Amino acid sequence: MPTPAEVPEIVAEVRRRLAEIGNQGVYLQVTGDKLEDDWLYVVVSPSRPGVRALDHANLMSQIERELRQQGKEQVLLVPTLEE
Repeated sequence: MPTPAEVPEIVAEVRRRLAEIGNQGVYLQVTGDKLEDDWLYVVVSPSRPGVRALDHANLMSQIERELRQQGKEQVLLVPTLEE
């Protein structure tokens, strides 16, 4: 369970991974986060048009697995689309 003090570190890690993914041509960005009921929700949206929903969801799952392997449990990346 993330603590309020851990949130900035976890969000920074997600941003770092998204920047790496951007080098592969899938452009995503963190657009929000919320710690609620012992879970950290990190909202992720495309930063450029043309990101396929399947790529978006697969990358979110990959990052979540990596975070769990690092011991950062109860972090959920929430894919959204900007309007």
